[in-house]
Amino acid sequence: MDAVQAYKKMADTILSFIEEHDNFLLSAHINADGDAYASMIAVHLLLTELGKNSVMILTDAETVQRYDFLKHFDRILSYSKELDLIPYFPDGKPRAAIILDVPSYYRLGKVQNLLPSSEHVIKIDHHPIEDNFGGIDWVDTGSSSTTAMVYELYVQSGIKIDLDMAKALYTGILYDTGRFSFSNTTARDYSIAAKMLKIGVRPAEITGRIFFENSFDALKTIGKGLFSLESHLNGLVNSIYLSQSDLIVQDQSEIEELANLSVSIKGGDTGLFIREIKPDFHKISLRSKEKIDVNQVAKAFDGGGHKRAAGCRIAGKRQEVIASLLSEIKKQFNHS
Repeated sequence: MDAVQAYKKMADTILSFIEEHDNFLLSAHINADGDAYASMIAVHLLLTELGKNSVMILTDAETVQRYDFLKHFDRILSYSKELDLIPYFPDGKPRAAIILDVPSYYRLGKVQNLLPSSEHVIKIDHHPIEDNFGGIDWVDTGSSSTTAMVYELYVQSGIKIDLDMAKALYTGILYDTGRFSFSNTTARDYSIAAKMLKIGVRPAEITGRIFFENSFDALKTIGKGLFSLESHLNGLVNSIYLSQSDLIVQDQSEIEELANLSVSIKGGDTGLFIREIKPDFHKISLRSKEKIDVNQVAKAFDGGGHKRAAGCRIAGKRQEVIASLLSEIKKQFNHS
């Protein structure tokens, strides 16, 4: 069975599952990003078109407002123990779940408390497998994004994609390919994007909204990050650091571009974007060009992601954190 047939078979399996169930819980990973939001909303819109009820719930306390142009973004709920689901589900409980862009229970966060039994759960993801927690697990690490996989559900369903659906599908692929510039970008991504443009998607509008609409404070903070730039291991690794006092932005997604800038230096291979989110506790975004599998580095600190983009959290002082990361990176350089 070739890849195209395998995709069609899995899409048919998921559509059969959808046909047999209703009252779906939809969720994505903690600290949701563009692919997480877009794939979740795209599935929600698909289910709505199929006459199914679904509720989107994230562990995140707040949503990232730069994605509020997506239809039904305002319907996304934030998890809490007191969340009353009776208005959304007949008996207050989801009967089935579709989990998007989540490689493990840990990355799902507290929403895992709402999951029905595993045979009623579907996982759709493009990260390397960490947990199998669905009755149906569709994982394709060769896909640029989870949203690109969701597109195949639309194709197999035969539903006519409207502009709202097209915006969601385009957004997820645009985000996770870094505006079609990352090494995970495929010919299929360009093909899907072209179809979405024919439906009416305006690339400049969505690209501008996601990547180029930043607050004054965000640009000031990006400047501080660039000023902090340090080189390590003879220039093979470069790091950007922001202390807690530097983080004056309300929306942390506005400064995520620093992760990509950390690996944009000529001659460098791996970039670290380190931010202190509370005293002596840091959130790390890792990027690489070719030599280092940053997913393996992140996993050493209970994080994860992809070979070229990953993240983790580490306790310690600034130089301690950098030293720990460099130690893991050197292990890979020594085996490359």
